[in-house]
Amino acid sequence: MKYVDIFENTLNRPFLMKHPWVILFDIDGTLLTVDRNFNRPLLRSIVDDLGITYHGVETDPFSGRTDHDILSSFLENHGSDANLYNQLKSTYIDRLTSELRPEHILLHSFVHEAISYFSNERFIPGLLTGNFPDAAKVKLSRAGIVLDSKIGAFGEFHRDRNMLPQIAISSVEQLLNIEAEPDKFVIIGDTPRDIECAKSAGMRSVAVTTGKFSGEELSSFEPDMILESLQNPEMWFEKLVGQPV
Repeated sequence: MKYVDIFENTLNRPFLMKHPWVILFDIDGTLLTVDRNFNRPLLRSIVDDLGITYHGVETDPFSGRTDHDILSSFLENHGSDANLYNQLKSTYIDRLTSELRPEHILLHSFVHEAISYFSNERFIPGLLTGNFPDAAKVKLSRAGIVLDSKIGAFGEFHRDRNMLPQIAISSVEQLLNIEAEPDKFVIIGDTPRDIECAKSAGMRSVAVTTGKFSGEELSSFEPDMILESLQNPEMWFEKLVGQPV
């Protein structure tokens, strides 16, 4: 599974003797937020059209969950129906692609600044998100976000978000032909699940309060850093790693 192929990216670099910093961005709540008044009715329409019996579409918490987990939960009254799941997934991606508009998305402040900073040769920027790859691509495109992501760990093959860091680690080892050092990976997200995900793999975690969780709520999960926004990445990143970069 070559996740980098999804965004048609390659690493045209010489062999790196020094392990680069790998910066993994979450999407929803971190880089952007899709209007609930678009997303929930879309999901309800899809569920109803497919004859799926599920009453929690409007009320279930989605923050930090993978798309695989969310859509699978909709089928709790339908058993392990792989065909229905695949139909639900493909319909969701098709409808999202055709119906999501820029006006449905809030782009969070200083996202472009942070992406620009982490796009030079000292870093490998990437994604660690619960989104399906195609859903991630659509959302980023509609938000006007250009992220030359070298690594992509998506909520495609695992319901459990804590499995995604291993995908990122394997991708780095394959791309750079080095032994990956989890302490050189930074996961940037907005939920407790992002923090727990980073900790489960020995990676560093940066929590932003641009989603549904306050700094106080996030602090109880002990991230390495809490930010109100991604502004001045050169300042907070140096503080995070404890050395000039």
